[in-house]
Amino acid sequence: MVKLITFLTTITILLLLNIGVSYVFQIQIIDIAFAFGLLGILITAPNNPLSDAFNANPFIEVEGERHAKFGKIPLFAAGTYFLVASVATFIHYQSYFI
Repeated sequence: MVKLITFLTTITILLLLNIGVSYVFQIQIIDIAFAFGLLGILITAPNNPLSDAFNANPFIEVEGERHAKFGKIPLFAAGTYFLVASVATFIHYQSYFI
């Protein structure tokens, strides 16, 4: 249950940030959804043990703390948001891609 709440909370935070920025800058949500999905992955990846290959100096003694604090769920949620945003962007701008 905690994993589901964490997953939904991460997606909700990304969506609310996306809506807020699109409202402030008067642009469509779909125009920046792809960027927010990518930003979500970049923010959650350095704090995840799955992404140690991308870190410059992974420390063994810190890995346990990172895993306990963040876990894998926010990274999966950001990845899901990114995939959904990518598909939605492609569908919305289908005439430009094809």
